[in-house]
Amino acid sequence: MKKKKLMVAGSIAAIIIIAASVILLESTESGSSKLIKRGTLKAAVTGRGEVQGENSVRIELASVLRDNQLRVWSFKINDLIPEGKKVKKGDFIAQLDPSQLVSNMRERQTEKEKFDADLRNAIIDSTVNLTAKREDIVNARLELQYKQIDLDMAEFESGAEKRKATMAYQKAQIALDKSKRDYLLEKNRMKTRILRYESRAKQLQEVIDKFQRALAELRITSPGDGIVMISEDFLGKKLTKDSRISTWMPLLATLPDMSSAIVETYIKEIDITKISLGDSAQIAVDAIPNKLFTGKVIKVANMGEDKSGFDMKVFRVVIRFDNVDNDLKPGMTCNNDIIFAAYENQLLAPLKAIFTKGTDRIVYLKRKGEIIEQPVKTGAEDEENVVILNGLQEGDRVLLYQPSSEEIKG
Repeated sequence: MKKKKLMVAGSIAAIIIIAASVILLESTESGSSKLIKRGTLKAAVTGRGEVQGENSVRIELASVLRDNQLRVWSFKINDLIPEGKKVKKGDFIAQLDPSQLVSNMRERQTEKEKFDADLRNAIIDSTVNLTAKREDIVNARLELQYKQIDLDMAEFESGAEKRKATMAYQKAQIALDKSKRDYLLEKNRMKTRILRYESRAKQLQEVIDKFQRALAELRITSPGDGIVMISEDFLGKKLTKDSRISTWMPLLATLPDMSSAIVETYIKEIDITKISLGDSAQIAVDAIPNKLFTGKVIKVANMGEDKSGFDMKVFRVVIRFDNVDNDLKPGMTCNNDIIFAAYENQLLAPLKAIFTKGTDRIVYLKRKGEIIEQPVKTGAEDEENVVILNGLQEGDRVLLYQPSSEEIKG
């Protein structure tokens, strides 16, 4: 009886060992080879991005702060609300540094004071000069009257005296006409000078008024209710306290409306021609790994731009989510696969199984325990698989490694 029990136990142990060997063999085989099956290959271009509300409320520098007459091209952020904080209309968002504005305003005030002084002097000069010119006219008119008397008295003198009196009268008339012209010229000259100073003083006052309005806009408040999402600078870094915000990139923050969500991504110029409006996209949000969102391309930039982190020009692409849910939050980072082509019901082989021999592409087939070198013709591919156009059949098994020459059947 004891011997019989030992035989049964031995048989069970043998079965377990054999089963384990089969499982191990299958596991090893499946890890080093793969069956050729039919499937769908989706050709895609990938880009990173952040989730945003499509109809976000923009919080940006006031237009007066971007006025070129202020000659301030960026502002230091002295204080900034933390990202993700809920705000209501009128709540504090940021405080910008006033030092450059104040310095430039003082320069304009000093310049205006100079023009105001020049204007006052021009008015005084005008009064003095025109008074003198009017006196010249009065004197010239008196002189003409005297010459008229002399001319009248010369009627009873000789012809020579009469001619002399006539010439003196004509000379006095010319002098009077000249004094009148001089007066008009001086009047116009002084008027032009005064108008020039008045115009410049007025322009400077308008600029000073802009400075004063700009100073009032340095404290930025929320235009509505929502969750604050801080913007990025031209290097792609989030704005923070002590950052500088440029007047030509005036967006400070947004209040996203997540009823419709989008994601902005940047695609390299070598791939941008593959993408068209309406292309489907698969969006994998880092913070929600158990969900895969879908969307469509709604905007492709017409002009490339330089962006930090890329070694070539990139194009801005906007994708709209097909659906949103409560898990989706603004600012979440995501990976975006923009599908520009789909090849359905195709024979697919893993890229790891494709090798090159000269100008040909080959695979290593495993048939009936033998390894055969097989040329193949390939088509479209993605990051993992390639379409097999010729050379393989469904159900073929291909190796995922390159065997030694001794293993390959002649």
